[in-house]
Amino acid sequence: MTTDNKYGASLSLWEKLRLFQEWAPVMTFVQAFLATDDPHRKAIVVAECCEWLASKTDATKVDDELVSHISAVLRSDEGEAFLRWVIGKVQA
Repeated sequence: MTTDNKYGASLSLWEKLRLFQEWAPVMTFVQAFLATDDPHRKAIVVAECCEWLASKTDATKVDDELVSHISAVLRSDEGEAFLRWVIGKVQA
């Protein structure tokens, strides 16, 4: 694969626009991540982004299930408490 093909330089304008449109939701996740200071909310946004990214792959559903389980744990009260405990230990 040449460098031009690797980085999309050989794509037509319409192909580039379609690619940007397909991946635009990632920018929404980035905006949500940057808009909050709460570490738990940031973790939830990252988990949601990972769920979206995992849904884009067709090779296996294992990644979808794994991310779904991790996201569910983070959303639980125990997961939030665990995350805040870990962050507290790392920051100490």
